[in-house]
Amino acid sequence: MSGLPGRAPEVHEGAPACPVHPYGYHLEPRVNAVGTHRVFRDVSLLGVPQRCALLEEELMEAERELDLLDELWVRERASTGRPLTMAAATLSGAVLVIAALSDASGATVAAVVGGGAALTLLGSRAEAVLVRARLWRIRDWHRRVGVPR
Repeated sequence: MSGLPGRAPEVHEGAPACPVHPYGYHLEPRVNAVGTHRVFRDVSLLGVPQRCALLEEELMEAERELDLLDELWVRERASTGRPLTMAAATLSGAVLVIAALSDASGATVAAVVGGGAALTLLGSRAEAVLVRARLWRIRDWHRRVGVPR
């Protein structure tokens, strides 16, 4: 053990508070159990929580360091270009232009806009899931067979 308190340094008198996380952040465990793809329980805007000694200690106690490396590998390689999302947005825009030019009522145009937005969001989410599943399979393959040079 490294001498750091296991959980909630705020409750131990004289223990140093976490310099990067708010008071009470470490009262509950932040690392998921082994077997889940996501290492950390909470999702921040950047994807992983800010580093601190207590969080790293919890990661080592849960023996999830290699899982974190795998998760970071997948995040680095997730594509930023989304062809399905772009196709859905283009199709939605074309239908909107056709509805606007055909003297459709306001309710029809609003329905087309709402449907196009829903189609774009669903396409984006489906594509993200497909890319992530593909990358996790690649990473699993690398773990079993080795990383090609």
